[in-house]
Amino acid sequence: MSMRYRVALQGFSAFERSTFQSFFRLAARRQPAYDLVEDLRSADLVIADADQPAAVSAVREAGRLPRCLFIGAHDVGAGLGRLPRPINLMNVLRMLDEMSQPGAAPQRSALSAAPSRPAAAAPLALEAMPAAASGRARAMSPSRPDFSGSSDFSNSVTVDGDERFDHILVVDDSDIALRFMQARLKRFGFKVHLARSGEEALQRIAQQQFEFVFLDVMMTGMDGYQTCKAIKRKPPSPGRRVPVVVMLTSRAGPVDRIRGTLAGCDAYLTKPLSEDELVRVISRYDAAFQRGFENTAAN
Repeated sequence: MSMRYRVALQGFSAFERSTFQSFFRLAARRQPAYDLVEDLRSADLVIADADQPAAVSAVREAGRLPRCLFIGAHDVGAGLGRLPRPINLMNVLRMLDEMSQPGAAPQRSALSAAPSRPAAAAPLALEAMPAAASGRARAMSPSRPDFSGSSDFSNSVTVDGDERFDHILVVDDSDIALRFMQARLKRFGFKVHLARSGEEALQRIAQQQFEFVFLDVMMTGMDGYQTCKAIKRKPPSPGRRVPVVVMLTSRAGPVDRIRGTLAGCDAYLTKPLSEDELVRVISRYDAAFQRGFENTAAN
């Protein structure tokens, strides 16, 4: 069953609001889904700037304190909980998801402990990658958001020079691993395609454009290294690009990484997979995605 929640913003700087808008475009097709709305009183949830008294007053006057997540240094003493600055949208998403669980009480206690619960990796702190690191990297310009043409794509918030990265191919001979990666990537609105061998992956890539290929190293038939070499060495069809190849393996030794580099892979992730590392790798090659999940600072 589809779960959708309307979320209103109260307060925040122009840059922070622009980043939130990017974030909610990314989150529009995941489950649970969050849609940004303007009307404070009609919203299911509110995210408010705890450091702006006017914002806190507006939330209080609208009767939305019990459904509000505050962000900032001031402890308002009400609402679902509070997160500090700089804003980390992965933590915001986790708190919204926690609240959206069936049976979650609309009380501060339901979420107040969420930021401190153990995580699989350190808190996300994405850094913009230098353009020289990849021809696909795009300089970020958050001051000019453009939402045109975004009705069909959840991760299509663009500025000049951005490209939309929508289709991802996951290659693994394990059905469990495929389902795991599919669930992780679908949370961010990507269209995920599956292949169970290197040979099948090459056929799929010949048929359509994939912006990313997540490729398991250890597979029967063509292994990940052989498949990566074949992907990188074959010239793309006219109008298409060679996909970014991300190797997935439980073998994290230096020799394995060297083999991946020689095969032409763009990134190397080890299992068990950290969601923060996954976001970090996607963000390196997708500037629109990075703006949605980078830390922000109040201006």
